[in-house]
Amino acid sequence: MIEEILLYVQALPVTTIITACLGVITVVWAKKKIDDAESQRQQRISTLDKFLAKNTDTPEDRPNRSARKKAMQSIENRFSIIRRISLFFLILIWIIALIFPYIGNIPATYISVFAASVGVVVGIMARPLIENTIAGMVISFSQPFRVNDTVIVDGHYGTIEDITTIHTVLKLWNWKRVIFPNSMMLTQKVINYTKTDLYQWVNIEFLVSYDCDLDQVERLVKREVVQCDHFADYEDPRFWVIGMEERSFKCWVVAWADNPPAAWELGHEVRSKIIKVFHTHGINASKIEFNCSPEAPEASERLGISSEQ
Repeated sequence: MIEEILLYVQALPVTTIITACLGVITVVWAKKKIDDAESQRQQRISTLDKFLAKNTDTPEDRPNRSARKKAMQSIENRFSIIRRISLFFLILIWIIALIFPYIGNIPATYISVFAASVGVVVGIMARPLIENTIAGMVISFSQPFRVNDTVIVDGHYGTIEDITTIHTVLKLWNWKRVIFPNSMMLTQKVINYTKTDLYQWVNIEFLVSYDCDLDQVERLVKREVVQCDHFADYEDPRFWVIGMEERSFKCWVVAWADNPPAAWELGHEVRSKIIKVFHTHGINASKIEFNCSPEAPEASERLGISSEQ
C-alpha cells in the first residue's frame, strides 16, 4: 500500500508536489497568525480597567467584569469565524491550484456556465454579507479601532463594545448602543481617542466681551482649571484668544486629562467653574462650550454639551 502511494506521488508533476507542499505550509502559517492575533486581543482586554466613555455609577453589579467577559467572548467568536472562513478559502484556492493543470480535460462550456452561475448568485444575494465580512476581517487585523477604544463615529461619542464579523457595536456615553455595518466602519471617518494612548487635551471655548480685562480672564480661568479634581498637571493650562467676533473675543482654555472619562468630567467641571467665576466678577461671557474634539464640533452639539451663560 505504501509502495503504491509512493509510486503515485513519484508519477505526479513536480509543480503539483510543490503546490501541495506550499498549500500545507500556507494553511499552517495562516492558522498560527490568526491564533496569535486572537491571543494578543485577549491579552489586551484582560489588562483593561474601565470600559466606559465617561465615569458613571452603573445599575449593573461589577460592570467592568461583565464588559471584560463579553469582550473576551466576542473576540473568541469573531476569530473562530475568521479562522473558519480564512482556512476554507485557503484550502479552496489550494485545491483549485492542484487541479488547475487538469482543467484542460473539462469542456470549456461547463466551466463558463458554472463560473457565471456562481458569480451571479454571489454578486446579487451575498454582496452585503461578503462586504461586511471582509471589512470585519480587515478591521480585526488592521485595528483602526479596538474593543474599548473611545471614539466618535458619525457624530456619536462612546466606546467600541463589540466587533463581530458583520457589524460593530458602539456603546454611547448614555448607555445606548449604535450598530454600524463593518463596511461603513471601514470607510467612515472615525476619531479615535485611545489608539496610541489615553491622554486627552480638553478644550473649553467661550466668548467674552471687548470691554473685559483679558489678563484677568486668563488668570481666573487658569486658576479654576488647576483646582479641578480631574486636571492632570503634566503642564499648566493654556489660554488662547483664537478669534474676534462682532462683539466679543473668542477664547480657548485647554488642559490635560488622564483618559477620556476624566476628560469628560474635566470639561464639565471647568465649564461650571468658569460660569460661576465670571458671574462673581461681573465678566460678560457667553457660549461657554466643552468640546471633546475640536475637529468635530458637530459631535458636541449632538451630545448636548454646549451651553450659554
